[in-house]
Amino acid sequence: MSPFLKNIYLISLIFFLQACQYQTDVEQQWVHDKAGLLNASLSKDGSLALVSITNGVAQLIEVATNTVLHRWQHTDNNKGIIATAISANNKFAITAESNSLALWEVKSGKIIGYWDFPNITDIAISSNGQHALIGMESNKAYYFDLYYGKIIYSFKHNGFVNTVALSHNGRYAITGANDQYAKLWDLKTGELTQQWRQNFKIFNVALSDDGRYAMSNASLGKTKLWDTETGDKLSQLPMRYMTVSASQFSADSQHLLTGRPNQRIDLWDVKTGSLLNTWMPKKDVIWGNEAAAIIALAFSSDGQYIYNETSSGIAQKWKITNK
Repeated sequence: MSPFLKNIYLISLIFFLQACQYQTDVEQQWVHDKAGLLNASLSKDGSLALVSITNGVAQLIEVATNTVLHRWQHTDNNKGIIATAISANNKFAITAESNSLALWEVKSGKIIGYWDFPNITDIAISSNGQHALIGMESNKAYYFDLYYGKIIYSFKHNGFVNTVALSHNGRYAITGANDQYAKLWDLKTGELTQQWRQNFKIFNVALSDDGRYAMSNASLGKTKLWDTETGDKLSQLPMRYMTVSASQFSADSQHLLTGRPNQRIDLWDVKTGSLLNTWMPKKDVIWGNEAAAIIALAFSSDGQYIYNETSSGIAQKWKITNK
């Protein structure tokens, strides 16, 4: 690049950064692992964090005190926990290696169940901790009974299932795959109720607590919000080439949090797709610090704060204010 073009680029970048208004003041910040995280999840109320650190062990952390409550691993030859989830009642947690799934009791830290599954990609757990949704490389997802240890339904795609989610009322499951489809499944019947196709593989999905709204994000593509009853598109988030690395609906289903691979968190209005607020750490220089993806998000129980986990091993708490 010529010196002239480089100067133009830097000037344009400065104006762009000035034009982007976002919150940079963190309420609290914790280091969960200096070497970075393989995976992380937060409880529904943000009080617990379950993080997979680089040596393959999962740590359950009490967020308020930054206290490690339990350390979990599947086997002595741990190859790394690739997915985690905590039930909304904060009583159970699940961890997955690529070929196994484990269920844990939060209070005691004891293992309750262990199952072999080939090529797991993602997991979700029901609000009461009785069921799990397991995404697989075998072009399917299993709705699995953790109490009886049996598969209830098998949900099929024509490509790797990359991402899964459950509604907290136990009504729906949503799966997203390399076949470019996000599919909505009825958990009472196991039937496909809606499906939405996008132009790239589906990278992230989410469901509102009441199951009324769904979100699907295509990798380096568009993010869309859907009405699960009608199948209609409610809104499309006004960002191009946006990969969502984490997402979470608010308890009242009116708002959606999304995290990106560049440490940015956005708050959206579900029905309109309007951007309401943005949080992003301060940068020392224009090109900033090392990039860290947002890999888990949660609203506080009172709705006044949000929590996030990053791939760099940093956890943060932010205040929600009007933009």
